[in-house]
Amino acid sequence: MKKLAILTMLLTVLILKSCSFDDSEMVYEEKLVVFASISANLPIIDTVLVSKTASINDESVLSSDLVVNDAQVRLIEDSTGKILDFFNVGPGQYFPVFEGATLEDFENYTAFIIQPGQTYSLFVGNDMDSVLAVTTVPEEMNIRAADLGTYTCPDGTELSTDTIDVNNLSQFSVDQLLGFASDPQSFISDYNINVDSITFRFGDCFTKSFASYPMFGVDFDSDNYQTIKTLTFALDANEKGLEPLIAIGDINAPSFEDPDSGMFYDYNYNGIRDSTFINLIYDTSFVNVIWKGPYLRDENNNPSRENPFVWSIERGPIRMSWLYFNYYGLQLITVQATDINFYNYLQGDPLENNIYTLPGSNIEGGYGLFSSHTYEKFYVYLKKGKEY
Repeated sequence: MKKLAILTMLLTVLILKSCSFDDSEMVYEEKLVVFASISANLPIIDTVLVSKTASINDESVLSSDLVVNDAQVRLIEDSTGKILDFFNVGPGQYFPVFEGATLEDFENYTAFIIQPGQTYSLFVGNDMDSVLAVTTVPEEMNIRAADLGTYTCPDGTELSTDTIDVNNLSQFSVDQLLGFASDPQSFISDYNINVDSITFRFGDCFTKSFASYPMFGVDFDSDNYQTIKTLTFALDANEKGLEPLIAIGDINAPSFEDPDSGMFYDYNYNGIRDSTFINLIYDTSFVNVIWKGPYLRDENNNPSRENPFVWSIERGPIRMSWLYFNYYGLQLITVQATDINFYNYLQGDPLENNIYTLPGSNIEGGYGLFSSHTYEKFYVYLKKGKEY
């Protein structure tokens, strides 16, 4: 043991001697920070965000001091040379249409449709500095239903998984799809869209871990894309009603006795059965808090969750389990194929706030991210089931 310890010490010394560490202090240089994203087959729908960096040693700086409102922002389609100018519409925010825009401005905006497979350059500059970024929009996104077969629960019970229609919006044009935003239910009825229903159930088999029972699957050609994002947007999330009554045997949440109606879920912890977001999937179990965190709460202590819910993956099929859903009711699910820029940015660990690893920025001369994506959407209806 003594010889082994001496040998370990000698090896450590040799390794340290062979390594050189550059601990020289880097000189801070102020740079522009730009975040922008474009979507295939659509006009620009997101604002471009422009700000500037601040020294880590300057503790007096406020976030409001860092926004840049005097920038020139220009998007260029490389193959055609078409140019779309952006205008300052808010603190550090730029968009092609602004208050007081002319009819010609609006026509230029709607005519600039992002094309799959095309390359776009984004120029941002002011008197201080200028930066450039490039993205190539992924080709058309194709998704299909995945047959996930039989799932085995922790207690050995075998359950079949559903196969649903994930292409019920694929036949519609962009102009038609814009119609569902204001009235989804009428859109479904007018076009006779098939919307499959799935059931959200509680219990060890369904809501215990990342690998719990998948309600259905979505597949795609993994080799064609770098990173896939899923966005689950609950269209009935804002519906309000009286806090639901508790069914016999359901022990999922804190409850109170109402003299007129009986036991109910006290979502806002006030001891009164009153109005709240009734389509929220309400689960205060330890497992739920670990995986999804605590509920967001408004000024009346009504709970809510992130909507849309976003999840990133790299390989298919997507196993759509309880983790993908925060509300019951009609869901619009978007499957996005992102470009290489987004993939590289994630490799820099931006979500974990690792101070030792910078996100993989593609902003030449600055920081941030300019990315693009293509997508496919579909409807599905999520109904509440009983605990298993």
